[in-house]
Amino acid sequence: MPALTHSVVSPKPAPSAAARQAKPETGATSLTWPPSLRSHDVRPGRDDLLGAVSAGRDDRVLVIGESAADTLCDAMRRGCRGGSAFRTAPAHPDPVEVVIAPAIRTEEAGQAIAACARRALPAGGRLALRAIGQGALDVARKVAARLRTYGFERVRLRGQAEGALVLCRLSGGSKTRKAR
Repeated sequence: MPALTHSVVSPKPAPSAAARQAKPETGATSLTWPPSLRSHDVRPGRDDLLGAVSAGRDDRVLVIGESAADTLCDAMRRGCRGGSAFRTAPAHPDPVEVVIAPAIRTEEAGQAIAACARRALPAGGRLALRAIGQGALDVARKVAARLRTYGFERVRLRGQAEGALVLCRLSGGSKTRKAR
């Protein structure tokens, strides 16, 4: 069984208007986060994955692979309501609305993440994978082809300086059945 890296639930927003305003001396945007988590050092490589799938307040996020804990922290800073991070794809993931894999290096790893995402996501759930390293575009193409067979739709492949990005959504149609 893969090792759980982190699992968190986002704190509830403060009810008062004063708590939602930024403090000028710290630049913090929320008083509900402890000072150690108010860092605004969100790296573009991870945060663009969250932005690409429009991760937000109503989403639970599953992050798999390298940089999983860092990406999970970025998701919590974005206001996602909860999430978990794993080094490898779990066999029995909890239900989530978004699955992120910030760094896959092999086709096998991408296919394991795709199978995990299929089990974790409801119809309309979103998946973002980034292939990195030698042959990243070829790996991304093969994983994208597999995603279509798993019932994902709107599969998009984007070349990037640091690799290739694959974005998709789980189909809501009845053509494919989700296996648990």
